[in-house]
Amino acid sequence: MTRRLADAQGYRRGMVLGLTMAEIMLLLVFLMLLASAALLFRHDDATSRLAAEQSAQSKASETLAAAELARSAAQAQTQALEAALTEAQAAAARAEDGRNFADAALTRQVTIFHARTAELAKAQADLQAITGQNAQMRAELSRLHGNAGSGLPYCWTTPDGRPITALRVQLRDSGVIAQDPEPRPRADDPAWASLAGLPRNTLMPIEGFMAQTAAFVALSDAGHCRFAVDVIDGTSAANKPGYKGLMNRLWGSFLLHEISAG
Repeated sequence: MTRRLADAQGYRRGMVLGLTMAEIMLLLVFLMLLASAALLFRHDDATSRLAAEQSAQSKASETLAAAELARSAAQAQTQALEAALTEAQAAAARAEDGRNFADAALTRQVTIFHARTAELAKAQADLQAITGQNAQMRAELSRLHGNAGSGLPYCWTTPDGRPITALRVQLRDSGVIAQDPEPRPRADDPAWASLAGLPRNTLMPIEGFMAQTAAFVALSDAGHCRFAVDVIDGTSAANKPGYKGLMNRLWGSFLLHEISAG
């Protein structure tokens, strides 16, 4: 009995909570393995979260870089648009300046055109007035100094009574030019000798012409007649008083017949 009790006490000294030391060690090892596994799972979870955060951060960096590139591109495009807008505004300003200059030039040309038109109209009116005055003056001269007015017949006439021209006189502002008719009428008439000293086709003062034809006029005075002279008006339009003076000098000595230059 005593021995059983001793063995039982020894047996009880080798157990804790009814477990042997080996079982307790196995339990501790199992608990350590569980703790290690928990630590490993926690580490893996933290690693996964860290990797996810790093991936998200990388994606965010890429997104930020893309956004920065887009912003740079948008800024460059904005600058290009601003430059294009500035150039367009400058071109529009130049076009406006050009249009204003063209409008001013056109206005000046229109003003000049109207002024020239008015001057032309005035010149035409003056020409018409001078032409009318000239015609009226010639009609008056013909009325006052015509053959019927002088009362003297022509010195040279055709058999049917028409006058024969003895000279052709061109009127100029500074004198006259004497010419013989072509062909010379009555070439054998002695009256031509009185015109031997008269220069032909030479501009001379009216006084010189009258002096050179004095003998010729004296023959007509002696015969109580007047020689017919063709007159061509070559005076300027503004020198009608000169024309009238030349015609008056000639009317006193000849019977005049005005013809055109052609």
